Amino acid sequence: MKIEIWSDIVCPFCYLGKKKLERAIETLGLIDDTEVIWHSFQLDPDFPIGISVPSAHYLSEKKGYPLDQIQAIQHQLREQALDYGIDFQFDTALSFNTANVHQLLHWGNQFGKTNELKEVFLKAYFTDGIDLSINQNIAQLVTKVGLDENEALLILSSEKYKDEVEADYYAASQLGVRGVPFFLINNQTAISGAQPDQVFEQVLQTEMIKSGISVKTSADGTCSIDGCD
Repeated sequence: MKIEIWSDIVCPFCYLGKKKLERAIETLGLIDDTEVIWHSFQLDPDFPIGISVPSAHYLSEKKGYPLDQIQAIQHQLREQALDYGIDFQFDTALSFNTANVHQLLHWGNQFGKTNELKEVFLKAYFTDGIDLSINQNIAQLVTKVGLDENEALLILSSEKYKDEVEADYYAASQLGVRGVPFFLINNQTAISGAQPDQVFEQVLQTEMIKSGISVKTSADGTCSIDGCD
């Protein structure tokens, strides 16, 4: 079963959706029967490169909501995410232009490391408060999955893999994707957002039957170009 995912690093629902999908795959015993393919998506491609700003303040200005309202939403999301092993620390998260990170995710694909890199980058942004607008900080993180920091820096200073990133953006536009996370299963069934666990399980079970995989056990939450709801 092929599962393609469009997402961005600065999207909390993308992190939550990743964990929900992984839980469903584990619950259904599908670890050996699924291929997960990560695709790039930028929520704010016009964000200035090389700078970072506190996430809550940035979202408040972008969406036009009072800061205390943004913080209340983030608090609710933090409580929900704890059940999935996610430690959201929104107070220290620093919004940045994610283009360079997407380059490295494509680079990691040749080593079969994209899923691990995705997890590392999400945790660095949402939990550890690392400034990912700085290439040196991004490159240091790849060593956590056994990749070379110096090679990562070379990638970041080049145009390499930018065509692949752009191809992902184009594919998303062709599919009509306006918010992430967006999951496409076997090129035909879509899940938009970090839906309830039962949705992931039900969709995967249906696709298992279509794919001839035996069942082994029995649009809420999206981020769009206008922010997270």
